[in-house]
Amino acid sequence: MKFTNDSDILSLYARLEDLARLAERGEPSATAFLTPRECLYAASFCEVRMREGLAFLWSGFPLAEGRIPPERQRMIFLPDYAAGLIQPEALLSNPAAALCEAGLTDISDFVSGLARVLLVKGSRFRHLSHRDYLGSVLGLGLERDVLGDIMVADEYSAYLACKGEMVDFLVSNLTHVASDTVHVTRMPAGFIPPVERKRQAIRDTVASARLDCVVAALTNFSREKAQVAVRSGLVELNYETVEACDATVKPPCILSVRGYGKFSVLSFDGETKKGRMRLVAEKYL
Repeated sequence: MKFTNDSDILSLYARLEDLARLAERGEPSATAFLTPRECLYAASFCEVRMREGLAFLWSGFPLAEGRIPPERQRMIFLPDYAAGLIQPEALLSNPAAALCEAGLTDISDFVSGLARVLLVKGSRFRHLSHRDYLGSVLGLGLERDVLGDIMVADEYSAYLACKGEMVDFLVSNLTHVASDTVHVTRMPAGFIPPVERKRQAIRDTVASARLDCVVAALTNFSREKAQVAVRSGLVELNYETVEACDATVKPPCILSVRGYGKFSVLSFDGETKKGRMRLVAEKYL
C-alpha cells in the first residue's frame, strides 16, 4: 500500500476498507468513479488488502486490445466465495460477461449495473468539446464522480460512461450541451465505442532518467526551462506533483506538464554509442 499523509487519500483508504469488509460479509460493493490518481492508490490498497481476483477497476468501457486504458474507473470488490472461480485477466475487458460465464450471475447483474455507456449526439449546429459535455452534465447538479471517461467521437457527438442509476436521469434531462440540442441514447452492455484517444509517438535520447532530462525531451524545452517547470510544481509523475529535478523516471509511467500536455513514458530502450538513453514515449492528443 502506498504511504501518504494526504488527507483525501487517507479518506479514500477508509472508504475502501469499509467496502472490503462489506464484500467479506458476502455483498459485492463498489466505489464511485475515481480520478486517475485515486485509481493508483486504490489499486495499491487492494494489492495488500484483497485476495487476488477479488478487487478490480472497471470503467464501463470494455478494454479492447491495444487501446489506452480509461482514466476514471470504479473499484469493485467481490465476495470471498468468488475467489478462484474466474481469472483476474478476464475481469479487465468485460467483467459482467466473465462473471456470468463463471456462474456468478448475481454478481454479474450487480457489476453490469455499475457503469453504462451513453451516446450523446448533437444536432450538428455547432462543434462540441469535452469541456462542453462535462460542463453540461455537471450543470444538471451532478457530482463529477457519477461520470467516468468522456470519449469525444467527432465534432458533434461523444460517448460517456456513468453510474448505472444515472442513466434514466441523463437520458431525460441532458437535452442541451453548450448551446446545441442533443439526444442521449443508451448503448448495450459490452459496447466498445468506435473511437480511441489519439497518441503521438515520441522517440528521443536523454542523458539520464532524471525528471528534468525527460521533461526537456518530451516538451522540447531547454534543460533550464524544464528545471524551472519542475521546481514550479508544473510537473506530475503518476499524478503526483514532483518538484525535485533529480527524481528518477521509471517506465512505464504517466508524466504531465501543466500547459504542455500529458505523456506516457513507455521505456528506455537501450543506449546510443555515446551513452545516451533511448526514450520511447507517447503524447496524448
